[in-house]
Amino acid sequence: MMKEAYYFKKIYEENEVIENAYVILEDGKISEIRKDLNEEMKLNDFSDAIVIPGIIDIHSHGCMGYSATSVDSDEIYGYTRAIAATGVTGVFATTQELDTMSAVADVILSNKIEGAKILGIQAEGPFRHPKYMGASKGFKWPKPSVEYAEKMVEAAKGCLKYISVSTDLEGIEEVMKYLLQQKIRIAAGHTDADYEEMKKGFKMGATSISHFGNAMRPIHQRNGGSITACLLDDNIFLEIICDHVHIAPEVLDLFFRVKDLDHFILVSDSSELACMPKGRYFARGKERIVTEEGNIILDDQTISGSGKYVLYDMKNLIFKHHLPIQKVIRMASLQPASYFHIDDHKGSIKVGKDADLLILDDEWNVVRTIVEGEIAYDNTTPLNSLINPNMKNRTA
Repeated sequence: MMKEAYYFKKIYEENEVIENAYVILEDGKISEIRKDLNEEMKLNDFSDAIVIPGIIDIHSHGCMGYSATSVDSDEIYGYTRAIAATGVTGVFATTQELDTMSAVADVILSNKIEGAKILGIQAEGPFRHPKYMGASKGFKWPKPSVEYAEKMVEAAKGCLKYISVSTDLEGIEEVMKYLLQQKIRIAAGHTDADYEEMKKGFKMGATSISHFGNAMRPIHQRNGGSITACLLDDNIFLEIICDHVHIAPEVLDLFFRVKDLDHFILVSDSSELACMPKGRYFARGKERIVTEEGNIILDDQTISGSGKYVLYDMKNLIFKHHLPIQKVIRMASLQPASYFHIDDHKGSIKVGKDADLLILDDEWNVVRTIVEGEIAYDNTTPLNSLINPNMKNRTA
């Protein structure tokens, strides 16, 4: 790949903000960040734009009608192209069925990138507490067993990097021991654990929490529940959805006052219906509704994943909660990269790292998404051209 330069009015580098400077890309990497361009090369002039590191979404099920829970590689690539339009450069495709994990693994192992790069598989289950099934209630889930966990690892062909389990289920401790031996990171999620049970789950090896504040035992005045245990443990990372649907704004403010922002990881938990027009759709065996506001629910009003995306949540935190921009950027990029030990080459704008860049206008809308030096999305592409034509709106 030839060397090329991008000029920005503002660069959110790993440790500082640099104004009116060039980012030089070469062979898919960031080779230099400098003020002057003293040699001839292709120049991309974004003097009216800012650049931040590409978003790494570690919890995403789908986008624009495409699902990561699919055995069809074309659909999986449709998903990665669609999610790149929301500013994501790296994603942990979230699925837990054996056949779909195998299909996603094949895409990863092909080394073919279309849109965002799939960095690994996250399995949100199947070991969930019956009381906290969320939108997957009614489906049959296997009980915890090492034998089934082995099947998951085999199906994922070395690509299963992350799994959420209910740490209070019978038999889960042996399963967690096995998963840790396979170097798979464990989140607690969809759990009825009380305060002490959650603390035990941390000792057993859970180091993060799946969509914190959702599908878990709430705070009670006589038992802090799993939420309090998570907030008071300085070592636990919390996935957080900031769409103002999954968690009320004032509750987010409370969480951020109690726990350091360095231990939150922004996630979308996006459904395949994220970014879809209002209507009624049939997805993953159930009818699901996209509301006027873009939220996704079942007929009984159960939330069914998020209809938004991480950049939307970042804008909420920056413009409505007034959190420091650099902190919010780290929550979306460097902190997920650090959690998965890939921060040596992902997660920030720094010389030597992969050229994963998100170019934004002044209102933080996506102008261009760059993955390892290649354009994954440009805003000259109509968003409706990225929507899955097979996802039919039953009210249209």
